[in-house]
Amino acid sequence: MISAVPAMRSAFGVIGSSTVDALRPSSAPMAWGPAIRTLTVVAAILLAGAVFGALDVVGIAYLGAACAVAFVQTQTYRAVLTALVFQAVGAVVGLGIAALTPDTPVALVLTATVVAGVSGAIGSLSPAAPGFGMMLSIGLAFGQFGQSPVPWWAQCSWYLAGTVAVGAVWLWPWLFDSGAGSKEAAAVFDAAADLCEAIGGPDMAVARARLAAAWATAQAGRRNIRAELAGFAAAALFAEGTEVPAAAVAALRRAAEDARSGDVRTTEFVELPATTPGLSALADAFSDAPKRFPGSANLPFADRAAAASRSLRSREVLDASVRLGVSMGVATAVSSALHGAAHSFWLPLTVAVIMRPEYASIFVRTVNRVAGTVVGAVCAAAILLVAPAGVGVAIGAACALAVGVLLAPKLYALSVIGVTAAALLASSIGTVDVVLPLVRLFDTSLGALIAIVIGYALWPSARRMSDAGRLRRAADAADAYLSAAVGGSRPALQLPRDDAYRSAHLARQSAERASAEPPPVNRVALEQLPYTIRLEQLIDEITRLVATVDAGGDVGAEAQRIGEQIEEIRGH
Repeated sequence: MISAVPAMRSAFGVIGSSTVDALRPSSAPMAWGPAIRTLTVVAAILLAGAVFGALDVVGIAYLGAACAVAFVQTQTYRAVLTALVFQAVGAVVGLGIAALTPDTPVALVLTATVVAGVSGAIGSLSPAAPGFGMMLSIGLAFGQFGQSPVPWWAQCSWYLAGTVAVGAVWLWPWLFDSGAGSKEAAAVFDAAADLCEAIGGPDMAVARARLAAAWATAQAGRRNIRAELAGFAAAALFAEGTEVPAAAVAALRRAAEDARSGDVRTTEFVELPATTPGLSALADAFSDAPKRFPGSANLPFADRAAAASRSLRSREVLDASVRLGVSMGVATAVSSALHGAAHSFWLPLTVAVIMRPEYASIFVRTVNRVAGTVVGAVCAAAILLVAPAGVGVAIGAACALAVGVLLAPKLYALSVIGVTAAALLASSIGTVDVVLPLVRLFDTSLGALIAIVIGYALWPSARRMSDAGRLRRAADAADAYLSAAVGGSRPALQLPRDDAYRSAHLARQSAERASAEPPPVNRVALEQLPYTIRLEQLIDEITRLVATVDAGGDVGAEAQRIGEQIEEIRGH
């Protein structure tokens, strides 16, 4: 018994260290623009409810707006629209299922379990799918336990109204977008120029990571062929490791300015020697008629369906789906056992948010949500002591959510503080309920406990990397790209190349995210991270092979070497 004490102290020390790391703010700038837009939308909804007394329906519209705001922190109008549509459809479907579910404990638990399992699987299908899946569970929980006197179809309508309000404020500049300028394409050109300048220097790897991130963001926006080709050419130059002429870097900088301003003229090179395959590819990217013009970036429907089927059948997705379903089933059972509207919606909501592995590790999200909820509840209680109800509370709720959005880039816990305080204050606009913050704090703490115990402590695979299969899938994608690359640039190369870069980027992100988990997950992630970085480098080398084939070179031996290294990575 005595010998176990040092081990326990060590375990608590590791957990404490991981907790501190999870609550460390980032250096990202505050989101002033989104915060002002959030304040505009939520203030209008809440003040309208306070003035006209339609608090039931306006409260649901507020829920729609508050949830929608959580899904619009993206960088392209198209991505914002897609995220809003997916989350709104998920919430509406969840509300509809709740309306059809018999009001018995067994039916409620079974429905919540099945719906959560389905939502967990759907989250693997596309970048916007996790929003649909999470709001499917949250919409179901609100419909089951929200105790709203509004009919379910009216709840759907007012939720959509709140989402539309957010969409109108976020997307109105899109109406005046001429379609010429593209900050995403400009970011790719700038990142490519930074990489070319950094080749051979200590910041080369960091610059390559910035180009990968810029390319991933640009994929969600309007396609810019010239930026796409320039980015791949820069990747080939990175793999070559030779110094890039200043004229090439200057051309990339001019192209970035042209992309920002919407100038469609062709950026011309001045005495640019095409002495390497990478430089030839870069020169071709800026020619009037690029010879390496890529093919369609859209998979045929049959291929998309096959990829979705493979994803849904993967062990990682099935495990995450069952884990989420069991956790939500337990949360619903506890909510049903507690009785009363006060102990209901926020308990399953907490589990639904914490148990989404797409957004952050379970440990990191749990720590941030619990810490943020405690502080948010205390802030709400303090405000309610000064202004128990009325317009003052409405203004406080709007400001709280705006502050949460403002600080969201810094730390998730800071965002939770604003969201928690806003939700608590919104429910007190028309009635005085000073005990509500403490009740919500209890619900959230209980939900977090369920997520930790069921989803982490007791779940067999929780202490393994949930996305461990990503590296293997990324290696498969790299192998497919290598097979296609020996034929040089042609339309058929586009899809395997995009898939290889995207898969490698996701594998690296997954390993970096899992490194924040407590042991043993973080150790596995840190062991895997160098392989993800090496795989990204190999994919750049494949891009260099493509440029070499285009220049008339022989790549047989190089292709064999790269294939052997990909196979070695696949084994880890």
